[in-house]
Amino acid sequence: MAAVKCAWPGCAGSLDDTGYCETCYRPPFSGPEPAKAALFCGAACALSDTDGSFEVAGGLVRLPVLGRTDPRSRLLDEQDLVSAPRRCGKHGCTGVIGLSTADNPSGLDGRCSSCRTPFSFRPRLHEGDVVADQYRVLGPMAQSGFGWVFLAHDQHLDQKVVLKGLLNANDTRAAEMAVRERQYLTRLKHPNIVRILNAVTHAEHAAADRTGYIVMDYVDGPSLEEVRRTARVCGRDCGTLPLEHILGIGHEILSAMAFLHSQGLLYCDMKPANVMRGRDGITVVDLGGMSEIAAQDKHPVGTEGYQAPKAEIAEIGATVKSDIHALGRTLSKLYQDACQDREGVPPVATASFERLLDRAAEPNHLRRFASAGEMTEQLMGVLRELLSLRDGNEYAATSTLFAPTVELIDAGLGEVPALARWTATALPASVRNPPPLRSVALGLPIPRTDPADVAARYLGGGARHDPRDLIARLARDSEQSAELLLRGCRAHIELDDSESAKGCLADAEEILGETAGEWRLSWYLGLLAFAGGHIDAAAAEFTSVGAFWPGEVAPKLAVALCEERTGGAAEELFTAVWQRDRSQTSAAFGLARLRLRDGDRAGAARILDQVPPKSPHHDAAGIAAARAYAEPIPARPSAADVAEAARRLPGLRLDGGARVGEARYRMTALIRQAEAEAGPDDEPGAAARLERSYRELAAQARTATDHEILIDLANRVRPRTLLTWWR
Repeated sequence: MAAVKCAWPGCAGSLDDTGYCETCYRPPFSGPEPAKAALFCGAACALSDTDGSFEVAGGLVRLPVLGRTDPRSRLLDEQDLVSAPRRCGKHGCTGVIGLSTADNPSGLDGRCSSCRTPFSFRPRLHEGDVVADQYRVLGPMAQSGFGWVFLAHDQHLDQKVVLKGLLNANDTRAAEMAVRERQYLTRLKHPNIVRILNAVTHAEHAAADRTGYIVMDYVDGPSLEEVRRTARVCGRDCGTLPLEHILGIGHEILSAMAFLHSQGLLYCDMKPANVMRGRDGITVVDLGGMSEIAAQDKHPVGTEGYQAPKAEIAEIGATVKSDIHALGRTLSKLYQDACQDREGVPPVATASFERLLDRAAEPNHLRRFASAGEMTEQLMGVLRELLSLRDGNEYAATSTLFAPTVELIDAGLGEVPALARWTATALPASVRNPPPLRSVALGLPIPRTDPADVAARYLGGGARHDPRDLIARLARDSEQSAELLLRGCRAHIELDDSESAKGCLADAEEILGETAGEWRLSWYLGLLAFAGGHIDAAAAEFTSVGAFWPGEVAPKLAVALCEERTGGAAEELFTAVWQRDRSQTSAAFGLARLRLRDGDRAGAARILDQVPPKSPHHDAAGIAAARAYAEPIPARPSAADVAEAARRLPGLRLDGGARVGEARYRMTALIRQAEAEAGPDDEPGAAARLERSYRELAAQARTATDHEILIDLANRVRPRTLLTWWR
């Protein structure tokens, strides 16, 4: 018999034999009556009722300020009080308590099946109770891992607050965690961590001892779990999040997490229910499960589906990387359930975001992000990419992984044609063709040197060295330096010695093994494969680097150059690089080549015109734009195209060498040749101008043969006159 699915909103569980859900432990859902819908939508529905916005992620994202909600709408009524199974905890007892049965559907009361200790998970505070002569209880709001959370009114300060106390008075571990949470919160001051206001005790009606309560700020807004469930239940009109909002929220959580880690603490139980989406910020709550990094806790508090793999915890305990795993799963849940309108998200940005999530929650902790700061940097890269593709503005940032490069990876479009264009027997390659293999491999950015490497001081951050000097250093240096070997590989590529380059990579692989620096090996393997014409292999290596660093520009540029040769999705990748960072001129030239391949001269010029004046390649872009209008690619340009090329010619900066005027003469000859071919055959002016250009080029000839060829060209186009006929 097929299992009956639970009908409660947001639950994917199935009903057991008693009719109760095996996952959320609730009785059968009877329908979306208004009161029950409010439980799941509540303040989350206010996402569609906003009044202003506030900035997150360094000001790149603005989250809407939620409209105020009635705090009482967040209170739970009697039928909502349902227990979940948990460990007894009485003097270390591992018996299970809180099971729902036909006789006890809520599971709130009973006895431990092992030690027979009675338990009650019912709230021990009730509406109207006054705690510490100051806090009047309004009712229970939620059940945290080990305690009830109550909404109360501070009668002294006339404001809403939250009280948090123990769920099970018998659980000694929970009591220890409550003390720990109170101690931590009193010394943790961060804008994204809930603020503790007070710590008080209260004698409940049914308890002999006084119970401690933490008094915290009331966050006016839904938890991310409520947002997630609301999006699943209500759809796009209620509570859904654009992708940039999820990234912005992730940034704020990472900020809180990085702060905790800097204090030597692990959060341990990151999940959507423990993050509040307040009116003016993102707040991490419920710090009772925290642990010290040094403790290497092998039994940390955590939630299945978010916590790192059990084998990892058993082997190395809770770590910074286990916190990152839980955050990756948290953002993944939001993405799956609350980011429903994905049609407007560029596919490149979607792929980058999914790679970010994959690496955060990577099962192999060695390949996971090493710190909250490292993940933050990649998240911001993905965010900048998304925003640039959305609005067309630049969102550049300096990479900490790849050194900046001044190389222009170009197929010659940005260069003034050499004299050989007119004198060589073989026709030159078309300007729409991809750049030469080795020029691509040598033009791509160099990874910054690992500062821990023994040769880091010599190599610098990512400076380029003379290849022969570097190889000589490698030959005499007995130190085992992976970075020196990797840079030696590039030096051998530059000297066209692929076998020696392979040897360097083989030696580097032995040193690196399975480490966080393994991606460097993949990068240089990609360079070597590309230089050797193995484009598919190169693309695979560059793609693996992009998966490891989803927020970086360099891997996307490298893959785009591979895709340009194979006819793949080069345009999307070139666009993603160029839109985000206008210093990446190689991406602009790549887009221009693709436009020319399609015969779109104006489109190529528009891209090249975007190269900023401060760029070292601004002059090359101007030359390329003029050539885009004048070159036969393969069709001849129209008269209007040639006129546009001629219009651009006076503004080009062409002559920087000793032989002043030579470059301008060659560009002029290129345009006049196109003019003569585009105009009427009997138009004498164009022919005369072209003849003059050929004679000017002849003055540049270095050999008698070249001079003769150019003079012949001049004579061939010379307008025929009566004197010419008589001769």
